[in-house]
Amino acid sequence: MNISDRQRRRGRPDVLQRHFHGPVHFPGSPWQWWLADNDRAYEAARRMDQHLCGSEDDSVTTLRERKGRSIFRIQATPGDFFAKEIALPSLRKRFGALLGVQNRLFGHDHGSAEVDNTLTLNERTGQGLDVLCLGELLRGGIPDHQLLIQPWLEGWINLGEAFSAADSHQRRVLLQGLEDLLRAFHHARICHLDINTGNLMVSTQDPQAPLRAIDCARMTTGVTQPAVSTALQIGKMLRELYGRDEADFATRYAQARAMQHRIADKEGVNEATDTLLALSLRYRLSKNLSRRKLVTASFVNIDGPSLEQSVRASHKNADVPAIVWNHDHPALAEEDTVYSNR
Repeated sequence: MNISDRQRRRGRPDVLQRHFHGPVHFPGSPWQWWLADNDRAYEAARRMDQHLCGSEDDSVTTLRERKGRSIFRIQATPGDFFAKEIALPSLRKRFGALLGVQNRLFGHDHGSAEVDNTLTLNERTGQGLDVLCLGELLRGGIPDHQLLIQPWLEGWINLGEAFSAADSHQRRVLLQGLEDLLRAFHHARICHLDINTGNLMVSTQDPQAPLRAIDCARMTTGVTQPAVSTALQIGKMLRELYGRDEADFATRYAQARAMQHRIADKEGVNEATDTLLALSLRYRLSKNLSRRKLVTASFVNIDGPSLEQSVRASHKNADVPAIVWNHDHPALAEEDTVYSNR
């Protein structure tokens, strides 16, 4: 475990050097590990390394394999671990992982990016998770696979499950928890670009516990337009929680505007945010609109009808009724906002 300063510094992302010891190698294994400074990290890495090398260890269970990612649960005392293996199929993402760079050229969703985003979110808001270690399988000196290990959230379920099972009072509590989380993101200048009901976790044991955000590979931690970021995330979450029922749209829009005002204050409610609230409530935006560019722009000029035309080009949005516009502003009635009891 004795690592020289030269080994620490040599060509690896600053986030790995600041937070971890490494790289550490276990005998006979092709994997290398960057470990947080505690015994739990070492034990988690050791068990996962043995599993990756073919050891028959029933303490590691594969939960899911999908789209180049594998999810594992590692049983341990006093608490289990969560592990996610990430394949890096393209050379550009492999270099992105090597250098810790997040951009269009080198990709945003490699393991080094997820470690950086996860730790940054947790440091700024306290509503993320710690990272215990990052494993890497190198090919030609460049990461080919990376594996992230975190504490297992025992007694937590995702927001979608919690909301579906909740009564009217419990839904109000969950919506307040969501608002508190988005307020923390707003002040921390963070936009979770893969925010959804499956990536926000709710404690079933402590109703006072704040929501936690997970799966942070697609995220920007340098938001320059926090009001825009907040509007996009509010609209997305209310659409996921309530669906896209046209009969409820005016109520949801009023609810979203009230939430925007409480989080971003009066200065954070304007024609641009109103437009983005309406669009994100009505449509799936990820395939036809660069939210990353919007929230990191130096200046934002939103043309609602033009943006709507672009997002309606997606087959996922084609069957949704179009928004009625008053010039560039959604022509929706102003309503007193209440949290829905449904």
